[in-house]
Amino acid sequence: MALLDLLIPPACSGCGTYGEALCRRCRSAFRPAGAPLDRFVAPDPAVVVGDELQVAVAAFRYDGVLRRALSRLKYGGASRLAKPLAEAAAPLLADFAEHHRSAALVPVPVHPERLRQRGYNQAALLARHLAGDWAGEVADVLVRARPTSQQHRLNRAERLRNLRDAFALRTGARAPPAAILVDDILTTSATLEACAGVLRAAGSVRVVGIAIAREV
Repeated sequence: MALLDLLIPPACSGCGTYGEALCRRCRSAFRPAGAPLDRFVAPDPAVVVGDELQVAVAAFRYDGVLRRALSRLKYGGASRLAKPLAEAAAPLLADFAEHHRSAALVPVPVHPERLRQRGYNQAALLARHLAGDWAGEVADVLVRARPTSQQHRLNRAERLRNLRDAFALRTGARAPPAAILVDDILTTSATLEACAGVLRAAGSVRVVGIAIAREV
């Protein structure tokens, strides 16, 4: 990646300035998903509680510069954005990760057809960079067993139906005793819930989740 940056200097996905894939000024514009002072007077948009998934947290709000950056990472082939996005989110997610130090980071998988189209799984890239920041372990043990329709227009019940039997444990893999699922965007938590169900059925005792951004 360093050689690529020398040959083709990256332009910031937020402001277009050459030199970094995501400049410091644009990173500073990211807004935290929740406000700590509001947690006892209103639902915290940064936190979701599930069933199989015990709890999930997100670092930032899915808007503005961050929305554009995540869109480029997910759909625009800008894999180099995974590193600065993970670096920006790591400090806000560090306290949560500290409470789950023994847990392996498990990226939410994409379907093989989509993986061929993109060339990478953005959640796996994010997990790898977060693991580096926290000296954690990545356990890429889940696969997407079947394609699903786009989720962005579905409510939570429709998303859960759409994701039924969509994930499975990778052949020959073992579910870690404790897992932190990693995804790029948290909306209703249906995807994390479906993945957590697979891990719990395969033997994971504790499954939580993290995401870069929360869409509300």
